[in-house]
Amino acid sequence: MKIIKDYKTFINESSFHLNGDTKDIMLVLDDLKELPTDDILKFRDAIEGVVQISENLNESYISDMIGKIRLRFDRWLDDLTWKRIINRKKEFYSNLVEMMNIFDLKSLDDVVTNYPGFKLESLYLAGGMDKAIDVGAGWRNELEFEFETYKRNDRIASTHEEISFGELGTFKPCRVIEGKNLSEFIINPDKIKRLYDVPVTLNPVRKEVDRTKSIDFATAAVKYKSFSGATEPEEYEPTMTHLRKTLSKSIEPDDEQLVRIVDGVFLGLNIAAAGGTFGELETASYMRKPIFVWMTDKNWKFSDFSIWNFPHITKLCRNKNEMKILVKTLIDFAK
Repeated sequence: MKIIKDYKTFINESSFHLNGDTKDIMLVLDDLKELPTDDILKFRDAIEGVVQISENLNESYISDMIGKIRLRFDRWLDDLTWKRIINRKKEFYSNLVEMMNIFDLKSLDDVVTNYPGFKLESLYLAGGMDKAIDVGAGWRNELEFEFETYKRNDRIASTHEEISFGELGTFKPCRVIEGKNLSEFIINPDKIKRLYDVPVTLNPVRKEVDRTKSIDFATAAVKYKSFSGATEPEEYEPTMTHLRKTLSKSIEPDDEQLVRIVDGVFLGLNIAAAGGTFGELETASYMRKPIFVWMTDKNWKFSDFSIWNFPHITKLCRNKNEMKILVKTLIDFAK
């Protein structure tokens, strides 16, 4: 029987504590994030070599070893970063190494280690919708296109109706689920997965008819956002009641069910991500599901990321090219 733990116990047993070291590690990663992946992974391996030598290393010995590593990597890490690294203990180095694994997009070995029994048959595409100009469809279409075109199974695709991928065109899918199959996936996921190649992708933009195709809901949403100065109930009713019923009865439950069913979450992170997105990430973290992140906005830094979700990033793509690398890795692993 699974024991429900209190909040303090949950925090203390997390692999990454919410303390000063967390902030410093994010600052180190901010310095690293503009570097080529190969340089980051060489640095990770060098740090890992230090912390694995012995369980009983004293701080002065570690500092000496870090000093030697500094001679190799000083060309692209500033002095403040090195001070943060050198003036820390072994736990800091271990956490830093673990976090740098998020940049290694060609291997899922750390995912298998951290999520025993991990399999990859389905992914949920999380990300902002209400605050996004295109309801979050743009980056999702790009991601789906990559899942469709790498090792594409034309035989499976031929059994499905054509669907739209926005500006990327219209064609028959082999991994992207839409229409009645998307609705039925919530009820019988194993049956629907047999109709597609793995990993299948579940896109909430394709599912939420009320949000994307209902004129009434779209009108109500626009009206709701204009209520910045409303203070009396009659100023925002019946709009508020209509939105609450739609969200609570058809949108939110289905999204939560999908997060529950899938094997992992693929997050498109940008300024449009809000309450619903982070709620889905919390659900995924509590259920021990990996979270793969694509930073779709170029203007970002680690310290902008929610500190609660930050420890649960499994892999991180910093641009479109890295997203393509990760998609190939995920498909190869699934197959």
